[in-house]
Amino acid sequence: MDSRIRRKKHFGQHFLTNPVTAERIVGFLQWNSSVVEIGPGDGILTDFLLSREQQVRVVERDYELIPGLRNRFGDKLEIVSADALDIMKNMPEEWGQTAVVSNLPYNIASPLTFIFCRNANQIPEMVLMFQREVADKVVSEPGPLNLAVLPFFEANLVMTLKPASFSPPPKVDSAVIHFVRRDKFQVEPETEYFLFCRRIFENRRKMLYKNIMRKQNSVMSEIFQKLKISQSLRVDQLSSPQLLALYREVKANGIQV
Repeated sequence: MDSRIRRKKHFGQHFLTNPVTAERIVGFLQWNSSVVEIGPGDGILTDFLLSREQQVRVVERDYELIPGLRNRFGDKLEIVSADALDIMKNMPEEWGQTAVVSNLPYNIASPLTFIFCRNANQIPEMVLMFQREVADKVVSEPGPLNLAVLPFFEANLVMTLKPASFSPPPKVDSAVIHFVRRDKFQVEPETEYFLFCRRIFENRRKMLYKNIMRKQNSVMSEIFQKLKISQSLRVDQLSSPQLLALYREVKANGIQV
């Protein structure tokens, strides 16, 4: 890859530079069939994915990087020149079951994670790199990301990296999460669920009951009583399993949150 190509800050580009680290990241992947890589950059992860002799396609938005990828990998690699937010939102059915690997562009990591969860029926496994702060929100901290992931994937933080591992070095540490799709989803990956994940965390300081009550009738009060959730609690005081149960009740009663 031409070193003169400038990393684009507005694309959130921080390229991994250590091949040993790249090989370790790819090594977390257990899926041995089709895989899509988001934002391959100069192809350091791509190289190790191809060495596994599985079908690899990459989605790259930065058109300046595509010639370098073609020169390096030739026809061994399928390159999709597109914005990942667009193509993954309507993930092509012809891709079939495909794993996802990515050193996620920092500026779109959160919305892409929501999109991946919406496509959980098609994604059996993921190995994704985040800013460490965002990774913690995915795997453990109560919030929309943790709640979006929980019903569909087992998610484990498997590796941390210092800024020196990248070019240019970011100002924060990074972390790799390994996602494995659950055998049975705890809710359906439907638009209403992901709207619920965002909506209930919009006003964290307010009591959850008042936040989602809006113009609902007494049914919401009955739901809180059934689930033994105090109407005085804030959303951060509830566990993700409690919030999943709340969603199922809200959905069953036809309530729009």
